Amino acid sequence: MDYARVYGALEIVVPLLVFMAVALRRFRTGMQASWREEAEAYRSKVERQEQELAALRAELAEVRRENQELHDRVRELLNNR
Repeated sequence: MDYARVYGALEIVVPLLVFMAVALRRFRTGMQASWREEAEAYRSKVERQEQELAALRAELAEVRRENQELHDRVRELLNNR
């Protein structure tokens, strides 16, 4: 086996392998950052929706209370006839 040919092949293969390793590492790092950003966006969306849901529940409780007061008032008016 000729060492010059092996050395020539290694000159091509080693930089190619290094490039592929660096490219794969950058791809994985980019994907991790992307997934992290998506998770943070989802978390903030969930928190905002929880706040909106709490406000809607409070509003619904108020509407139900008012509705009960109106029912009582109508019943009272009908009984006074």
